[in-house]
Amino acid sequence: MLMFRNNGVLLLVLTIGILASGCTVQTKETAQEATTETRVINTAQGEIEIPANPQRVIVTYCLGDALALGVKPVATYDVKGTAYEKELEGIPVWEKFEAEQLIAYEPDLFIVVNQEQYDIASKIAPTILLPFREQSMEERVRFMGDVLNKQEEAALTLKEFNIKLESARAALAGKNILEKTFSVIEGDGNSGIWVYGDKYGRGGDLLYNSLGFHAPEIVEKEIIAGEQYREVSMEVIGDYIGDYIIIAWGLNELDGNKIWESLPAVKKGNVISVDFNLFFYNDIYSSNVQLDYLMAALLKTQE
Repeated sequence: MLMFRNNGVLLLVLTIGILASGCTVQTKETAQEATTETRVINTAQGEIEIPANPQRVIVTYCLGDALALGVKPVATYDVKGTAYEKELEGIPVWEKFEAEQLIAYEPDLFIVVNQEQYDIASKIAPTILLPFREQSMEERVRFMGDVLNKQEEAALTLKEFNIKLESARAALAGKNILEKTFSVIEGDGNSGIWVYGDKYGRGGDLLYNSLGFHAPEIVEKEIIAGEQYREVSMEVIGDYIGDYIIIAWGLNELDGNKIWESLPAVKKGNVISVDFNLFFYNDIYSSNVQLDYLMAALLKTQE
């Protein structure tokens, strides 16, 4: 009788094992099917076939857009000092964007920012070249949502950011700041100044497009509508400087410079020094953090 019971138990264990094995195989097959399903995305490079639900993504620019949609990369560039540094703790960092390193991360999708990166990445996995200079933030986030199959997340992220922007504009209007002009600059270390537009990071997109500030006329006509950045000498810097200055680098080097100190914005204390790494990118994740920083700094100038 004891032997019968043991045989019965053995039979039950074997049966459960077979069923579990079958479930495991089915689960693996289902997961494999999910990763092999594809979609087609229309890009400037033509139609690109990509995974229906990318799982192992590498993003070389506007990574904060992907993070805002709930997608973390399998590897990243050095994000020290960025708004999303803590989000990527523990994520591998590549030293060089080279095939030998990238293959090791087994990516199933690349989102890259230039042709050189595209040529490298497209030999490894499906690759999307992000036309970030041609897109507004809303267009870019929605495009990223389409690529990552996160359309609902993209819509919600934009809605929440726009609500935050409306609140910021209302606060700035109450302080009569909205009608002021802004310049985004950096010192070059050699008594020269770089002036930036709205598509070259450093807070320009947030200031000019999201918040709606204007730049001095020459900046709007020749830099924002042109090459996006320009080096200018101190002798003509006054033409490029608005009521407020956002400077991401080289402020200390300008101390004691008579031309700099004669600028109305400098005399009034309307110079806002920002962290270079924090303001380098213009993705929506970074822009959220930058907006908090700028609002605090701008309202402080009115105290």
